[in-house]
Amino acid sequence: MSRPVRMIFAAILTLSVPALAAEPSRISDLDKFCEEIVQTISSKARREAADSITNSMGKPEASGTLANALQIFEGKNFDFTKKVVDKNYNGVLRQIVYYSYVEKLGFAYFRFNFKMTSGGWILANFAFKDETNELFPKDFIER
Repeated sequence: MSRPVRMIFAAILTLSVPALAAEPSRISDLDKFCEEIVQTISSKARREAADSITNSMGKPEASGTLANALQIFEGKNFDFTKKVVDKNYNGVLRQIVYYSYVEKLGFAYFRFNFKMTSGGWILANFAFKDETNELFPKDFIER
């Protein structure tokens, strides 16, 4: 397994484990939040993106791991980015996926899973993957 793939796998595992210590922050505008995160990643402010994601999830200790995984985009130009999935499940669960074409890397997908609480929306999971042959990476979107 190549180093970048291992880093991405580690980041996904780290960010999918439930938070134990910190309280996740509530997000009022999910569309704006996702758009800003993807824009921050594409504008080469990956440490800031990692901090924002992990702090929102209540997992600030995972910021370094995610920032390292996002280094795969270092020196790469984001040629095109657009939201491609926005699924809302009865106002309680929501999944948003952005697609990007990244020069010298290929096709990248950024997935945000949100869950509603009595206090508002929380970011429950963030993941990113690449895919060349299919419309979406295997098991990446909820069906």
